[in-house]
Amino acid sequence: MGVKLNERKLANGAKRYYLTIWNNGIRSYEWLHTVEKKDDKKQKKLLAESIRAQRALEIESEGTNYVPKHKKKVSLKEYIKNYLDNYKQKDIRTMDNALKKFQEYLKKPKLPISSLNHLHIDGFRLYLLNEAGLKGETPYSYWRRFKKMLIHAKNQSFLKESVYKNVKWNSKDKKAETTLTKQVLTEEEIKLLKETYCGNAEVKRAFLFACYSGLGYAEFKTLTWKNIINDKLNIDRAKSGRTINIKLSKSAILLLGERSKGLIFNLKHNDKFLSDNAINKNLKNWMKKAKIEKDITFYCGRHTYAVRLLNNGTNLKTVSDALGHATSTHTIKYLNHVNNLKDEATFNLD
Repeated sequence: MGVKLNERKLANGAKRYYLTIWNNGIRSYEWLHTVEKKDDKKQKKLLAESIRAQRALEIESEGTNYVPKHKKKVSLKEYIKNYLDNYKQKDIRTMDNALKKFQEYLKKPKLPISSLNHLHIDGFRLYLLNEAGLKGETPYSYWRRFKKMLIHAKNQSFLKESVYKNVKWNSKDKKAETTLTKQVLTEEEIKLLKETYCGNAEVKRAFLFACYSGLGYAEFKTLTWKNIINDKLNIDRAKSGRTINIKLSKSAILLLGERSKGLIFNLKHNDKFLSDNAINKNLKNWMKKAKIEKDITFYCGRHTYAVRLLNNGTNLKTVSDALGHATSTHTIKYLNHVNNLKDEATFNLD
């Protein structure tokens, strides 16, 4: 590792300073200012030397608890904006929401990111759990992404690792990660819903299709017949960008209806997609008519699909792929749910 100051003569007789930077076996260059004939050459060189020393310090401090003086002045708001502007992962929307929640909690946008302390971090953890109005897996999902940003800030020497290192999301708090927190419909309940009137026929058809495909509401907003080829569904998950490619059952194909142009499911009102609240209100009334006493949201169709696959003997890896999960870690909660049902059934045998 090292930073060397160089100069290059220009055609007009001026010269320009530049840095040669070696870091982790990679060589890169950074162009600095130009020195014209009329400039104070001594001051320009001192400025270049100062920048060189600063860059060297940044490289040397990577991975340590040292925070360079110029980085101590960067505000939390500035850092988060820059972090999101350069974030290239497919979970950008979730990351953005997580960091908005942190700023909503802290209410100190001008606070230097280097001034974050243990109390800020632990306070946010408790806020996600108890006050943020989040349910199910969302608090832990936001926490993981928040920690990802902190680690990035530490690696860039904006933050000391000690600020967050000892703040743990306790195992008892991780219940949502390994336990299914949303309701799941049984085969008998799905059959009952098919036979029960719903105030919005398109919502009914879409939700039942979700129980046969695992799609979330976001995917229905883009689903066209181009995504259905030879009775196979091929579509990217809006949340993760991972491709779902599954063979559809006969019941699922019947729910698709006749081929036509545009979206397969018309979930709009006055040319605008129905809100989550509107969708779930329809579902609530439908469940009430069917006398199903469960708190069912549209996302429960995805959970129901996963549990149905496992009950049908599908292995965990296949279920994970069918749901578009990156790893089976996210799918384990469904297996736990199925195993708990089996344990309960066995325990209740006469």
